[in-house]
Amino acid sequence: MTATQQPADHRPARRRRLVTAASVLTALGVLTAPALTPSSSSADTLTFPYAAEFFDADGGTLSGDAEILDKRLRLTADVEDQAGAWSTDDTFPSDLGLEIEFDYAMYTTTSDQGADGLLMFLADGSAPQGVGAYGAALGYACRASTTTGGDVPCDLPGVPGGFAAVAIDHYGNFSKSINQSGPGARPDSVVVRGSGNGISGYRYVTGVPAPGGTVTDGRRTRKVRVTLVPGGAGELFMSVRMETQGVMKTVLDRVALHGEGQAPLPATLRLGFAAATGSHIDVHEIDDVHVWQPADLAVTQDMPASGRAGQAFTYTVTARNHGPNDSDPSRLEVVVPPALRDVTWTCAAASGSSCGTAQGTGDVDTAVGLPRDGSATIEVTGHLPAGASGTLESTATVTPATNLADVDETDNVSVVTSDVDTTPPPTAQVETDKAVSPSSGVRPGDEVEYVVTAGNRGPAPAEDVGAVDELPAAVHFVGSEDDCTAEGQVVTCRSGRSLDVGEHVAFRFRAVLDDGYTGDGSDVVNVATATSPTDPDGGDPSPEVVIGVTQPGGDDGGDGGDGGGDGGDGGGSGGGGDGGDGSGGGGDGSGDADGGGGGDGSGGADGDGPGDADGGGDGTDDGPAGARPERPHRPGALAYTGSQGLGLLGGLAAAAAALGGAGWWGQRRRARRAGVGDPAVGDPAAGSRWTGPSDGAD
Repeated sequence: MTATQQPADHRPARRRRLVTAASVLTALGVLTAPALTPSSSSADTLTFPYAAEFFDADGGTLSGDAEILDKRLRLTADVEDQAGAWSTDDTFPSDLGLEIEFDYAMYTTTSDQGADGLLMFLADGSAPQGVGAYGAALGYACRASTTTGGDVPCDLPGVPGGFAAVAIDHYGNFSKSINQSGPGARPDSVVVRGSGNGISGYRYVTGVPAPGGTVTDGRRTRKVRVTLVPGGAGELFMSVRMETQGVMKTVLDRVALHGEGQAPLPATLRLGFAAATGSHIDVHEIDDVHVWQPADLAVTQDMPASGRAGQAFTYTVTARNHGPNDSDPSRLEVVVPPALRDVTWTCAAASGSSCGTAQGTGDVDTAVGLPRDGSATIEVTGHLPAGASGTLESTATVTPATNLADVDETDNVSVVTSDVDTTPPPTAQVETDKAVSPSSGVRPGDEVEYVVTAGNRGPAPAEDVGAVDELPAAVHFVGSEDDCTAEGQVVTCRSGRSLDVGEHVAFRFRAVLDDGYTGDGSDVVNVATATSPTDPDGGDPSPEVVIGVTQPGGDDGGDGGDGGGDGGDGGGSGGGGDGGDGSGGGGDGSGDADGGGGGDGSGGADGDGPGDADGGGDGTDDGPAGARPERPHRPGALAYTGSQGLGLLGGLAAAAAALGGAGWWGQRRRARRAGVGDPAVGDPAAGSRWTGPSDGAD
């Protein structure tokens, strides 16, 4: 029997294919899910400076009838009952404030009278993005579907989480009583409404006529600038400026966005624009949106009313930041007067502020760091040539950091002028006196005090009087209590004051004489000179001041001393002196017949060489005792210094000792030959003394 063949079971294979297909579909679902769900705004913080030029809608979300057309944000076309909005995806902290600038166009290509208007709004950063009602609500507020105002409550919602809006209202219905709040229709107005959500709130705050109306010349735009400045806790103020005939004109100033009926200031805010039409129509467009944080910088200049030709000229420039945000770096520029020569400048910053450059020359172009309430000051100094004339003009400009915008640009530029005075300046004649104490008996290493006195002989007051004194090389500055300082040997004294005619001011300073000084002070001479910028001659110098110096150990040696004694004792030796010539005098003959003539005196030695000997014998046999002539005394002749002279003196002494010994030995030999005893010893028996040969010959 043939077995029946069973068909193959393909179910496992089918199950595997189904599982595989399910897996693929699941993966595709995961990948495509983000594209199939509505997008939501990010919670990132808006960075500054922020710009939207509307080449596309990037950075924001379009709502209602809004679209990007011809590189502009078109909020509505000139079609009835439209409402459109665009708001930033990112938010910003509400306590920083904002400076918002935008261009708008409001026009129609039809014969219709045009309506309604457009606005800029702020919404709670945590609320969803969206658009408000059409017609009188201008895409921000709520409204009743049956009427544009009156006491009928809203049934069409406004912008979710709306905080405030400022409208350029053409038709005027934004001022109507929306939700029982508003004074009534006011065409061509700038109007502010407050917070609201859904069908409640959106209170009327204030409104003023728009300068120059609200509509534009076709697509030609008009500029608006809105400033949001935080105040105290939970406070926010709004100011509005509009371009009018090419000039930005303030329309609303510091409108409070807090108070009764206003929601608390949220932690973050979102920026948006909205517009609407009703039974009348306009095209509403926005372009070139720029957003910064606000600052309020100012620059001032303090310049003298006049400057004198031929003299220095100084003025200051101060940049300040009144807040609310820090501005670092801020650019500070100063175009100095062209007539000034050799211009230099320095920068000094207040505590917490900073200078990018501490100093420079010529025109100023530097960065300064200006925190809130900070400041920095530039001091400009130059010289007016002698032939200068006319008017000096300086222009200073301060510009905030790139992430900021100035809320008041009227004080960002300062222009000041000063006249050049060509009349000859008044002059003064300053004179100088000088004294030193002690003035004599000063020894090397001693300290002395100089007193320099400056006086004014007139005829004009002497400004900023001082003195200059160049010390001799042997004297060095020690100190002063009268603002005198030294650079090298030049001492400069400052008083910082003016002297009227006949007034004087004294400067005292101390100096020391070098320890190694060996002179007598005759070369320690100097003069001082008083100074004043109002003295064209620079001041009359003082008389010379000399210090008398005494060297330790007495005076220097003088000339050689007198010669030897009388004839009875033989010739005297000349006195030696340091630096003087010795002059030995010959001894005079004694009065008796046996006296021998005086011998020659030996020459004195000076510190640098041998002295001159000029002694001569003058004895006689029969005359009375010779009287030595009196020599004039030469002071200082007994002083002797120097080791070289001592060596010479020792040599002379040794030679004299040797010569005396040789003479004694020779005399003794002659006595022995003659049968006489030792000539140096008397004969005790005879009781006599040897006197040598009677004839005086050997």
